[in-house]
Amino acid sequence: MIFALTLSASAAALQPPQLAQSRLQPPHIAQSRRAILQSGCAAAFGLPLPALASFEGGGSLDDLPPQTKKAYEQYWPAMQLAADYFVFELRDQIKNPQQWDAIGATMVSKSIGSAQSPSKLETDIVNPMRILTLAFPPDAGSDEMQKELENFQFAMFGLSKIARVSPGSTAMPSQAVIDSALARWDQGAASLNTFFTAVNRATGEKRLTLIPKDGKGYPRSAKLYTQLKKDSALCRNRGGEALAGVWGQLMVYGTVTNPCGSVNIQTYFMGQ
Repeated sequence: MIFALTLSASAAALQPPQLAQSRLQPPHIAQSRRAILQSGCAAAFGLPLPALASFEGGGSLDDLPPQTKKAYEQYWPAMQLAADYFVFELRDQIKNPQQWDAIGATMVSKSIGSAQSPSKLETDIVNPMRILTLAFPPDAGSDEMQKELENFQFAMFGLSKIARVSPGSTAMPSQAVIDSALARWDQGAASLNTFFTAVNRATGEKRLTLIPKDGKGYPRSAKLYTQLKKDSALCRNRGGEALAGVWGQLMVYGTVTNPCGSVNIQTYFMGQ
């Protein structure tokens, strides 16, 4: 499960064929597309887009354009939570093929009538990556971020394809298939690490923690991650924070001090 953060731009469903085409676009077409998307990103933040050609990255958050700082402050938690999900949840799901249906549910978009609902992977990880990529100037790492965003999407498409052809809970896939799925995890983790490194370098911050090989020795708290999952589910079942507060007031004995649990996004990062 990935935890949705409020995003200021709508997400599109993952479409690898179009991504493949974007890799083959001539430079002037790719640059035109980037210019259009950057303008849209600036409009979403309500800030004018500065002349990026005049920006000289100094490796400091204070040296970055205002909309870049705004995007970074808003979306770096989503990026770190993506790494937590990768280490604490997704890798274990891959190693246990009986949970591959959960992988498919996270990575496959759904049809709602005539509309297409983006997958949780798209909403919670890809879209924040895309927003950060467009918010950073080219000489502050956005070109590198764009490359790793595409690499990440292709790795996850490959993983979802493997998970969807799982023989099911009664017939285990071969070890070769499991190894292939783990290889896609490795590719996705490598792309996240390179993306994080570019962001850390451009901002001069070290907030984003990289994923070690096979996830071993990851310094963040699996216990807190598990508690965040439980408390998030509890809060959703009680109608969100506003309704949960009303629910708590109606409790006869008042034994629950926080109807949404003790761990939310804010306390989660404070407790690491």
